[in-house]
Amino acid sequence: MEKTRQALATCASVLDGVENETLTTSSALLQCLRVARLLNDFDSITWLQYEYGGYPLDKNGRVSSQGWDIACENGRGYAKDGKEYIFLELASELEASIKGGQSAIDNFSTQGTSVSGEYAPLAMRTLTDSVAISTRELLNRIATSEKKLSVLKSKYYDYALRKHIEISFGDTVADVFTSYREVVDSYFAKLSPETIDKLKAIEGKITSNNPEQYSQALTTCRRLFESIANELFNKHLPGYHEKKYKTKSGKEVDISGDCYKNRLTVVMETLQNKSISNSIIGSSIVYTLDWIDNLHDLQCKGVHVSITKQNAMQCIIHTYICLGDILSLQVD
Repeated sequence: MEKTRQALATCASVLDGVENETLTTSSALLQCLRVARLLNDFDSITWLQYEYGGYPLDKNGRVSSQGWDIACENGRGYAKDGKEYIFLELASELEASIKGGQSAIDNFSTQGTSVSGEYAPLAMRTLTDSVAISTRELLNRIATSEKKLSVLKSKYYDYALRKHIEISFGDTVADVFTSYREVVDSYFAKLSPETIDKLKAIEGKITSNNPEQYSQALTTCRRLFESIANELFNKHLPGYHEKKYKTKSGKEVDISGDCYKNRLTVVMETLQNKSISNSIIGSSIVYTLDWIDNLHDLQCKGVHVSITKQNAMQCIIHTYICLGDILSLQVD
């Protein structure tokens, strides 16, 4: 968390410095590299290291294939005479070139120069033309360097802005989810010990580095849906032992055996009728059921195919939110 806060402050420093023109492009680059390091953004670390130390060359003195692709992706590519090129000057080199060129222009002058003799007018005209040509060449060189530098500056600024938004949004989501979790945890605390044990089992599996454990975590999520469906059904429809249930629409659904999703449908319809709160789930049961179906499909995949840790974590988070919303429909 401390590294994230440091990264956020560094991003803000880059944005303010570029916008206020108080930060050189080469300094912005170094601060962006610090952000990438603090966030373990390895792809960006590679790119920014190339930007700082130069793009790698192969044994033939050409930019490596990886370096070429990264350079093109980050604004260094350009077309000329039907061919693709990249410019390799570093930000610090471009800054030095611009500064040196501007200093040279300041020193170009014909003031104080005196010539005499028969060819004085010709000599003076030649000197003036020479100064004008040299000045024009320097101005063109400066303009080209400034254009390249502005490309690099915009890339560093965009990176800092993107990371600033990501971190800021992530902090906002974390605060919201913390508040939401406090409420949902109070609902889960009222469930049976058997159901709570399934919640604990998920945590143990997702912290593992064994892919097989991720599939088991998804299976446990599915069983958690089933367990809560059964528990809420027995709580809110006690004594109902029929295999079919007629919904408000008049449709009969099978609530026997493994049809836990149908039992959840019945439970939500019942809770919706009793709930005194204006719940999102209470007003959009169809959406919630589609959500559960998607979760179920993903969970079933966990039984048959390899699931990544990210897949498992995503499913667990959605399971938590979905069940929390269903439990929130209960009247205290």
